[in-house]
Amino acid sequence: MVEFIAEYWLQLLFGAAVTALSLAYRALLKRIRQQDAIRMGIVALLRDRMIGLYNHYEEKGFCPIYARDNLLQMYQQYHNLGGNGTITQLVEEIQKLPTEKREESEC
Repeated sequence: MVEFIAEYWLQLLFGAAVTALSLAYRALLKRIRQQDAIRMGIVALLRDRMIGLYNHYEEKGFCPIYARDNLLQMYQQYHNLGGNGTITQLVEEIQKLPTEKREESEC
C-alpha cells in the first residue's frame, strides 16, 4: 500500500503542483505585460500633453505660474515612470517664458 502511494499519488501531486505553478507564472507574466503597457501608455499621454502645453504657451509668449507648476508636476511623474529626457529641453524653454503677458506700450 505504501508502495502504491509512493509510486502514483506522489507523482500525481507533483504533477498537479507543477501545473499550478506554471499557470500562476503565466498569469504573473500577463499581469506584468499589462502593467508595462499601462505605464508606457501613461508616459505617452504625459509626453503628448507636455508637448501640447509647450506649443500653446510658446505661441502665447508667456506661461502662467499655475500652468508652469502643472507642467513641472507632469514632468516629474514622466521621469518617475521611466520617460526619457526628450522633454527636458521643452520644460527648460517653458521655464524661461515670463509668467504674465507683457503689455505692449502704445506710442
